[in-house]
Amino acid sequence: MLVSDLPNSYQEVFKTSRGAVYQCDASNRLILAFWDTFTPMSSRDFAQFRRMVDTVDVRQMALSTDAADDVEILTPPRSERCYVLTLCEVIHLRELLGGAQAMLDLNSLLRECGCRLS
Repeated sequence: MLVSDLPNSYQEVFKTSRGAVYQCDASNRLILAFWDTFTPMSSRDFAQFRRMVDTVDVRQMALSTDAADDVEILTPPRSERCYVLTLCEVIHLRELLGGAQAMLDLNSLLRECGCRLS
């Protein structure tokens, strides 16, 4: 699926040069677009996957000469997808997920304040 082929119900939450996170109000899901794949997740699964990505020891990956530390394998909750990530990809995914979470938090704060978003 190409970004241009996304349903109208998908609203962009946050985007980087490496991917994007969309929100679908129709299905109440967040969609992670990363590596030319689209992975739908509940907000709870999204938060859990973000914590998973944040706990990757990038320092260990960077400093280790052991081949086992060259990649990190992560599977989003309740998903058949598996990400095999290099150090740079872990950092890009952290940036994407962190930015999306910040935008979701900002949206929640604005709704609590009674502000209307267009």
